[in-house]
Amino acid sequence: MSNNNLKVSNLDFDDIKTDIKTFMSAQDKFQDYNFEGSALGTVIDVLAYVTHYNALSANMALNEAFIDSAQLRESVVSHAKLLGYTPRSAYSAVAYIDVLINSPTGIDGGDGTLLPMTMDKGTQFSTSIDGKTYYFVTDQTLTIEPDINGVYKYSNVKIMQGLFRDSDYIYDVDTSEKYIMPFATAVTSSLTVTIQTSSSSSEYTTYVRSTDVSAIDAATEVYYLTEGRDGYYDVSFGDGVLGKKLTNGNIIHLNYITNDTSAANGASSFTLNDTIQSNSDVTITLIQKALGGSDKEDIESIRFNAPLGFVSQNRAVTPDDYKSIIVNSYANIDAISVWGGEDNDPPDYGKVYISIKPKDAEVVPDADKVTIISQYLKPKNVVSITPTLIDPTYTYIHLETYFKYNPNHSDLSVDSLENLVRTSITTYNNNELKRFDGVFRHSQILKQIDASSIAILNSTCRVFMKKRFTPALNTEAKYTLVFSSPILKSSSADAILKSTAFTYKTKQCVLTDTLENGIRHIHIGLETDPKTIIVNKIGTIEESTGKVILDVFNPTAIIGTYIEVTVEPNSNDLAPKRNELLTILYNESVIQGEVDTMVTGGTSAGVNYTTTARS
Repeated sequence: MSNNNLKVSNLDFDDIKTDIKTFMSAQDKFQDYNFEGSALGTVIDVLAYVTHYNALSANMALNEAFIDSAQLRESVVSHAKLLGYTPRSAYSAVAYIDVLINSPTGIDGGDGTLLPMTMDKGTQFSTSIDGKTYYFVTDQTLTIEPDINGVYKYSNVKIMQGLFRDSDYIYDVDTSEKYIMPFATAVTSSLTVTIQTSSSSSEYTTYVRSTDVSAIDAATEVYYLTEGRDGYYDVSFGDGVLGKKLTNGNIIHLNYITNDTSAANGASSFTLNDTIQSNSDVTITLIQKALGGSDKEDIESIRFNAPLGFVSQNRAVTPDDYKSIIVNSYANIDAISVWGGEDNDPPDYGKVYISIKPKDAEVVPDADKVTIISQYLKPKNVVSITPTLIDPTYTYIHLETYFKYNPNHSDLSVDSLENLVRTSITTYNNNELKRFDGVFRHSQILKQIDASSIAILNSTCRVFMKKRFTPALNTEAKYTLVFSSPILKSSSADAILKSTAFTYKTKQCVLTDTLENGIRHIHIGLETDPKTIIVNKIGTIEESTGKVILDVFNPTAIIGTYIEVTVEPNSNDLAPKRNELLTILYNESVIQGEVDTMVTGGTSAGVNYTTTARS
């Protein structure tokens, strides 16, 4: 009697083929049949292939049905759309400049007075990076008055990388057309939508983007923005219930910037390409180099942010709500931290604190801070809560790394091994730190150092913390430096703090400290002999809290742009708090390799074997 049971649980091609053979072998007509040596074997291969292909297609189709498992961008975007989330578009690099008109002409009012001067929206500037030209434009029209000396100066002008584009459409009530910006790098934050009544009319109405349907009625002039299946952003309009409905013959004007994403980040020298009201003789002064250019939001970011945006329901209450709103609106983010005022030090009730580490810079430009607070957060946060954006603080990590190596295991020189170690430290810094939850783990970095070459037998790292601050010169002021971790406490009279040199009155000095009645007092000492005190007790060190407090500090001059203070942490593992970031000064780290004589010197090798001291 034949067995008509066919297994359907296997999905692997070979397993499917085996199941088909087993099934057919159990039939009376195919008993003792040699499937491998017959044309029927090819038929079985085809059946197995079709079954496998269908199973794979069904599995892929099922995966695309969920945002967590979807692999196609159009699928992820579609699921995000159901959650009310629109993926962030490409973002232009933004620079800030001052523009001074040197020899203004054509602006005399006729009676000896000077008229206002206007810089039009779209005024074009250019820069060159590695031989390639990139264009920047102003995103709004600026009008200024001359100062009392008749000088025209545009201050802190925002210029965005890219060029303005126009897309025009005629509305037809019989179609449900969406109006596309046909460029992959269209910047939606620069989009202006205007509706012209008809080709014979000069009447224009500017529509605004809908962000809250609860505030929309049948007469509200809004547009809706979504990302389409082709990856381009498109605009649609109201249906007469949620938003004003357009009428036949209306002309839709879309004006927006397309850019080169991140290619122009870091640009710092600009040239005016256009004229400003017939004046082309200008001097441009850089205020803030170009930062923040990026491609549109990738699949993984959409997958992560869309559910958070849905949970926030277009309001800012919890820390995740604030993160979701900012990440969806502002692209120049490398890391972000949000905490309530009750968790601040000291507590500050009624506030929420946000700290952002931007890309390719340490702090967010002031103009961007204003935009984040006023445009992105204010309309959505609770009225009684004040959002406050503060700059990240940095604890810099200085490492002194020593390793032993076996020269028989590698042809590399000690210099090459040291370079490998520096590369592994750099990789650890970039992958594990530079974010608000980035913990420096001593054992992990030693593991990476040991793994950088088969020749390295063991390693050790001395860890130091550094803080940098820029004091006011010739002015008494108080400064509090808060390190990420407690400072190593010592009962020795020797100093536990070091600093870079500065000038006090006419002498080159440094900061130093002494222990007196259990308190660490900070003094100003000579650079050549820190124990020679110039000014006594200008501050204290609180080892347990990691604070260095300068109560009265009044330097005359500093070398460079900051003073650097160095201490040794109580633990070799360092963890950031709130708006603090850890970063290793890998270019300044001390890295020293030494041949391990124990493995190369025979039985007497241990006689002169040395180990690395802890400090």
